[in-house]
Amino acid sequence: MDMVDSIDDSLASVVPNAPDCVVCMSDQVLPNSERDDLPRGRIVFLTSCPLLWGGSEELWSGAALALERRGFHVRAARSRPWPWGPLHPRWEALRRAGISLGGFRVGGLEEAAPDAVYRFLPRFAGPAFHARNLWLSLKLRLCRADFAVVSQGGSYDGICPVNLPDICRAARVPYVIICQKSSETEWPFDTLRGVYRRAYEGAKRVYFVSEHNRRITEQQLGQRIDRAEVVRNPTLVNASSPLPWPAAGDGRLRLACVGRMWPLEKGQDVLLNVLARDRWRGRALDVDFYGEGPMEQGLRDLARFLGLSNVRFHGQVPDITAVWRDHHALVLPSRAEGLALAQVEAMQCGRVPIVAAAGGARELVDDGVEGFVAGAATEHEFDAALERAWLRRHEWEAIGGRAADRVARDVPADACAAFADRLEQMLADVGGRGRMSTERLPPAPVRGGEGAFSP
Repeated sequence: MDMVDSIDDSLASVVPNAPDCVVCMSDQVLPNSERDDLPRGRIVFLTSCPLLWGGSEELWSGAALALERRGFHVRAARSRPWPWGPLHPRWEALRRAGISLGGFRVGGLEEAAPDAVYRFLPRFAGPAFHARNLWLSLKLRLCRADFAVVSQGGSYDGICPVNLPDICRAARVPYVIICQKSSETEWPFDTLRGVYRRAYEGAKRVYFVSEHNRRITEQQLGQRIDRAEVVRNPTLVNASSPLPWPAAGDGRLRLACVGRMWPLEKGQDVLLNVLARDRWRGRALDVDFYGEGPMEQGLRDLARFLGLSNVRFHGQVPDITAVWRDHHALVLPSRAEGLALAQVEAMQCGRVPIVAAAGGARELVDDGVEGFVAGAATEHEFDAALERAWLRRHEWEAIGGRAADRVARDVPADACAAFADRLEQMLADVGGRGRMSTERLPPAPVRGGEGAFSP
């Protein structure tokens, strides 16, 4: 029996009159006669981010808020268990805005049990994963969503370990996929490529944040993704035009490295080793690191081990715009990216990006025009790019101006609203209520208020 048929049989046993009534997540069944106050559509956002919050969450969450304001019923959920304790402030903000966080959730047992079976009783792993997905599909089916958005931090983490596209398919919910990062160093195992390909083939659209990400994913899967589009992430700066150029009364240039303390991807170790070279030790520049992460202390120790006196770590800061008021350039030798928010934000503020050619970095910067691009995240290449920038430091204000113009031209002023427009049109295309379809559900009785979420 197909998992879709299993879900249909399971749903029939739970709600025997499903065609003639509607089900809300409070377990209340409402007759069709009470469905007058319909929302424009019901959309569920499913994120696979392993962290409670990260840069990959900005696009879908901003679009979710925009759609909520337009009259859609919006639900958001994670494919990872919720930790005990208070909600992360950003999730709490979504709930306060009216987005429901209840209905679909992956519990600790649902995540761990199939993995344990795979580890200790591998011959039964298939049925264990099938049963888990069947149960999660039933949860999603009861949400009565018209449409689902699967948001991934990479290209495959929304498919493994929890196969969100397959769960959507079994629940008969059309879905789209967001891919925030693709890396040449993270190839899928042959045993999983078929699973990944089916997930992408079943998507109504696949949204990549850079052309580079699309190309790498297609190459790794060995197939074209015909329904792929490139979208841009929103920025967090409060600047509608380039910021005034910061004064350098002491004659020193101030560079900022902004990103999660995760050198496996952000490459902060490359930058520190470049700064330890003799020619950089004697130059009038300071480098400030902003961000937090599980390897921050290791990077602090590396800077101390290398004897760098012009490097400071500031941790996470609430106002990134304030950072760019006082710094002249971004330095970011990333090993893997989608399209770094830090790069876009620095350019938006009129600052010079000095970056490695990871992800979509070159899609916004022509080397020597709007910034400087290292061919790879290696000490040799990044040292060369930083040297090119240093030799033209008297042009930085003009280069920063061109960087701001490039972002204004290539990145939507409101990327979340632009993405919400695409999703609204997609909902209409698949037959949802984006354009006044009337055959589905009323709003759930709880919209982000008390009872919408329990840890």
